[in-house]
Amino acid sequence: MFGFLFKRGDRTAAAAESEVVLKARQQSENRVASAQATDSARQKALQQATALTEESSAVVFILQADFADARLQAAQWVQSAEGLETVLQAMRNVDRRVAKLMQSRLDVLRLQQQSSVRAASCLEQAQRLLAQLQLLPNQVAELDRAWKLIEQPEAIQQQEFQLISTALADRLAAQAALQRAVLGLSARVRQLIQHISADPQAQTVENIASQVASVAAEMHQHETSSEAISLPKHLSPEFAKAFQDLQQHAEILQQHQQALTARHALLAQWESTPESLKPEALRRSWITLRALPDWLVDETLEQRYAVLLQSSMEANQARTAPPTAQVVAADKPPVDVADVDAALVTVIDKVSLQRQFLAALEGLEVALEEGALQVAMDCDKTLRAMDFKAFKITMPHNARLVQARGELGRLQGWARWGGNVSREELVKAAQELPAQELAVTELVKKIGSLRALWKSLDSSAGSAPRILWDGFDAACAAAYVPVAAHFQQLAEERQRNQIKALMLIEEVQQYAALALQGTLKGDNTAAEPHITADITVDITADITADITAPLTTAPDWKAIAQFCQQKQQAWRNIGTINRSEKKALDKAFNNATQQLLAPLTVQQQREITLREKLITEASELSPNQRDTAERLRDLQQRWQEQAKALPLSRQDEQLLWQRFRTACDMIFAQRKEAASTADAERRQNLQIKEALCVSLEAAITPSDGLTPAALPLLLRQFQQDWNKTGPVPRGVEAGLEARHNAAVAALQALIDDARQNAMIIEAHALCDKLALCQLVEVSLGLDVDAEADTNPDGWEASWQAMPALPGPFEKAMRSRFDTALHLHKIAEREAIDTYLAVLENNRETLLQELLRAEIITGVDSPTALTRQRLQVQVEVLQASLKVGTAGLSSSDQLLRVCGLPALMDFVTRERAEQLIMSVKSSCEVTRI
Repeated sequence: MFGFLFKRGDRTAAAAESEVVLKARQQSENRVASAQATDSARQKALQQATALTEESSAVVFILQADFADARLQAAQWVQSAEGLETVLQAMRNVDRRVAKLMQSRLDVLRLQQQSSVRAASCLEQAQRLLAQLQLLPNQVAELDRAWKLIEQPEAIQQQEFQLISTALADRLAAQAALQRAVLGLSARVRQLIQHISADPQAQTVENIASQVASVAAEMHQHETSSEAISLPKHLSPEFAKAFQDLQQHAEILQQHQQALTARHALLAQWESTPESLKPEALRRSWITLRALPDWLVDETLEQRYAVLLQSSMEANQARTAPPTAQVVAADKPPVDVADVDAALVTVIDKVSLQRQFLAALEGLEVALEEGALQVAMDCDKTLRAMDFKAFKITMPHNARLVQARGELGRLQGWARWGGNVSREELVKAAQELPAQELAVTELVKKIGSLRALWKSLDSSAGSAPRILWDGFDAACAAAYVPVAAHFQQLAEERQRNQIKALMLIEEVQQYAALALQGTLKGDNTAAEPHITADITVDITADITADITAPLTTAPDWKAIAQFCQQKQQAWRNIGTINRSEKKALDKAFNNATQQLLAPLTVQQQREITLREKLITEASELSPNQRDTAERLRDLQQRWQEQAKALPLSRQDEQLLWQRFRTACDMIFAQRKEAASTADAERRQNLQIKEALCVSLEAAITPSDGLTPAALPLLLRQFQQDWNKTGPVPRGVEAGLEARHNAAVAALQALIDDARQNAMIIEAHALCDKLALCQLVEVSLGLDVDAEADTNPDGWEASWQAMPALPGPFEKAMRSRFDTALHLHKIAEREAIDTYLAVLENNRETLLQELLRAEIITGVDSPTALTRQRLQVQVEVLQASLKVGTAGLSSSDQLLRVCGLPALMDFVTRERAEQLIMSVKSSCEVTRI
């Protein structure tokens, strides 16, 4: 029954496993050696690339180098176009980084060449613009835009363009300043004209003349400027016209000032010699003086003239009177002051009348020169209204008046002739109107415009001959015949529309009486009024009797609403009605429809309340509930049913529907936003998981910065991040999951390979440290002469060069090694002998522990130890069957074997090494 205890492992399997371990070790060593050789060659190539100093040698090195990093470093020296082309052609399919670098530098060179050519073209254009006499701002703007499109121009070209651009900007600034100066001069001239017109006495004539001269000098300076050709063409004519007006105002002001000075001088001359004055000479001299404007009239001058005139008249009467009369006059009392004032007033009135005469005469002459006949006739009317008996006009003025009136008569004759010609044209136009077949409205406008033109000719060209008027009136009457017929037709149509309106009102009244009582059934043809046959034929096409409704106890509000809407539409389309009847018919129709609209409005208010309840229910729905969409569709169905049952007015219907639709759209928008948020989260999760997959796939490829020991931690962190990330879009979920599983499997395979290699290395390190401990312990028993060859420092260095073991193994082996090494260092023979005795005594214990470890691990023992293996195997089984005790693992038992200081022969050492390899392999399989 204990046959299963004696089963032994297959020796062939153990041997095969040993061969696998050896092959793995050899492959690992080969890989390390190959990697070292490759790294050495790469470092050498990098050193050669670093030592390069010229482009030609760099090109040759790139074409011959085998390492991408060295080629990339050497490519930094290649700058010329030929070298770049050579390296690009050679590395296009070999080294993508170098080819990309060469291509980018070639692109930069081409761009620089293109920029240089374009910059040269811009500079030539700038030179041409600078040499032009007339520089336009848009040309400079186009030049600046063209230069801004050039990428990275040369420094020399940039500097040259800056100089030319500055010169162009200065020219444009000078042109702008010149234009502003000319505009300022024009504004100054206009302002000076306004000041002279508003207050001619504000400035003296000399001051105005000096300002005119200053403006002329400044304008001459601007016109002779080098940039004068750039001035807009309208500025110079505008300034010339304004300056001419200013000169005219200045000349007129100077003439008025001269006239005033002449009056003062003449009065002063008369006042110096009052005894030689004659009244007629005074009047003639005063009248011949130039008239003064109203703003320059001085009453003192008129008073002085009146005093001189009165004194001259008295002196003249005194000289011509007989001596007796003089005596009588001397005896008379002095002249009353009131009489003198009255005489002065009379003189002033005469002067005012004379001034009005001269103004009217000048106006008549100016109007005749301009051809303004109506203005000339008004001036002549003013002249004819004057009383020439109150003052006498001079012969020159009379000649001017006769000449002006003759010219006025000639113009009036031409006007009468032209008026008759125009009237004949109007008669002809009126006679041609019937043949033109114009529309009635246009024909009315034509006739009205012709009559208005005829009336305007009466005021400008005089009254027309009777024959022309009769012909014109007959032609207009003949042309108006179709218009009168049209108006008659419109009157008849208005009469028919009135009959239609009465019938429509009666129809509405009958429908209201029957529909609201619920007794209406069948059609309403019997309720139509009897009308004549000819009127029936005309109106049956316009009015349709649709008062058909079923017998019901409640009014059909939908039918009533449709009936009201149809009849209101029919009333609006009924056509024109006489204004005298329109108001009464509208009131009757409104009263008839109000019988239906009043209860309909009440019912519609109830319907509005129901609709508002639906709106409230829709707005109170929760967008997150699952049945929200179904409930919303139910509300929409109810809305449609209620809308079909009773339609509201268009305004109320649209307003309520807009509110209901807004509430529904808000619910749908919130649900859509929630779905969009979920989709956005899924897309964000997709990006996160794709990034995790990319990082995991990057970890699969060999990298200098990632050690095999870090791979398990990376995988664990990746799994945590993956599980923590939410779901992704369903369309890519399967593919992403497959990608994740493949990456995890690949990384797990790398981790397993790394662990296996680490276990193999650990097993070899344990074997090496065990051998070193054996060497140090065995060397304790050598003779003194042999001990001279011992090297504790060398053993320490060898130990330090070996890889570190797991914590318990490293501690146990280090303790064993340090004990033996310490004995070597202190070189106390007694302590050494004692330790050698311990080593010898532990030999049997080591064999027992080694045999127990082979049993636990399942490794074959030597044939000579078969019976002893059986006994120990029974002990191990009994120990494992004891309650409350846990058996030792193969790793713990191996630790006891390796940590036990004891002497061992070659066979025992081979058994220990085989045990170590087996235990480490089994530990790796257990972890996997």
